[in-house]
Amino acid sequence: MENQEKRPVVMKLNIPFCLRRCSFCPRAVIEGQKSEAIHRYILALALECKANAPEFQDCQVQAIRLGGGCASIMAGTDFDHLLQMIDSLYDVSAQAGLTMRVSPADINGANMPFYNRRHVTRYDLEMISLEPDDFIHLDYLNYKEQLPYIASGFLRADRRPVMGFVLLYGKKTVSRWGFRRSLLETVRRSVCHVLLQRCAGEDAMAEEDAREQLAEAAGILTEHGFTEYLPGRWAKEGCEDRFWVEEARGTDVLAFGLGAVTRFDGAVSTNTSDLGTYLAYSGEYGRITESVVRR
Repeated sequence: MENQEKRPVVMKLNIPFCLRRCSFCPRAVIEGQKSEAIHRYILALALECKANAPEFQDCQVQAIRLGGGCASIMAGTDFDHLLQMIDSLYDVSAQAGLTMRVSPADINGANMPFYNRRHVTRYDLEMISLEPDDFIHLDYLNYKEQLPYIASGFLRADRRPVMGFVLLYGKKTVSRWGFRRSLLETVRRSVCHVLLQRCAGEDAMAEEDAREQLAEAAGILTEHGFTEYLPGRWAKEGCEDRFWVEEARGTDVLAFGLGAVTRFDGAVSTNTSDLGTYLAYSGEYGRITESVVRR
């Protein structure tokens, strides 16, 4: 039986790595498939989580999100060990959802058994958006050499009610028809949630044009049974992301990792964004905390 007297919190684990730093993405990520560096980072992240666990024994974790980059870039063994450690040190609700942002380039037979074992409840898959010609040649794309849009092998297993797409809108090089085609490809699959991400940087189209794309997306998603439960976040009934819902309600957030922002007990604390500092001192709160602001 769960202890209802404990303080509800949600947890964010920052995995700030991506295969490639995309010009249209506003996130600050570390670029490249550097297995040893990623492994070392996961060890540092685990140390921070362990060092801080005694401070949160009166809390119960309602949802966990692995994001900040493409969480799937880490090895399946690192993923498994990190989540095992979280379960052993924190009171995680039996109903807690586990969401991770993933790249099709990282979805493979080596990692999927670990994801299935940890009962990942939601995948935010970076489908992005495509022109029609790209859909024709999906099976021939080399995901290691160019931006990984989509992996048909993973989508053939899309009958599970856990898959969602991250769909980019407002990108100059994707036409209205290309964007519409991406939406239609999304809703015709067994996708239960959609995150619409605004294109950033020089690739971004004018705000008025981006709003028109967003309006068209809203119409198509609504027609196919999706509801916008938070700005830019759409889901079918019962498939809302509990992490984002709880955060929007004001539930405290325990965040760990490079640049992580924790919101707890009326204070907002921000971790260092310097990788060297974080790797050297991740277990020492005072050394890696960049700022603390009282709300």
